Amino acid sequence: MGFFDKAKQFMGGKNMASVEITVIERQPAASARFPVGDSVLKGTMVITGQQDCTLLATKYELWLYIKKDDGESVNLVRSEKDPDPNTSYSDSCLKMPCEVKPGQVITQPWMVSDVDLPKILAANGFPDPNRAVGDARVRLVVKCIADVKGSPFDPCAEVTVALAPA
Repeated sequence: MGFFDKAKQFMGGKNMASVEITVIERQPAASARFPVGDSVLKGTMVITGQQDCTLLATKYELWLYIKKDDGESVNLVRSEKDPDPNTSYSDSCLKMPCEVKPGQVITQPWMVSDVDLPKILAANGFPDPNRAVGDARVRLVVKCIADVKGSPFDPCAEVTVALAPA
């Protein structure tokens, strides 16, 4: 067991829940494609309780990594947190905070709006965003995080999403 595993176990963050990204834009997450010019990205994450814990919120981040001659440009495209504390968007939505039991499975749909990949691509040498499609130097990464009370290392998952032409 490594140092960080020991620290996580000692601090209560080890194995409280697991996170999986299952769907992105109505496609299986592992093979999802996202049009480079779209402004809204939607998906579904699955949280599985491994210990009794309290889920405070879910967070979603979009990152754009662009390899350059002098290294890699790391760009946070957008982040969202869902829902606002102690609120729910409808009766059918998950209400937070939420007590999670071992083995409990929560399916949480999510959405990130105001995505502007063309702006970030243009600032990084791709004035035509369609030129980034299929370019191995460009990666769009979606990260979903379960904000678990008392856990200094929140469970998360990430997946690389292929870019599609606008």
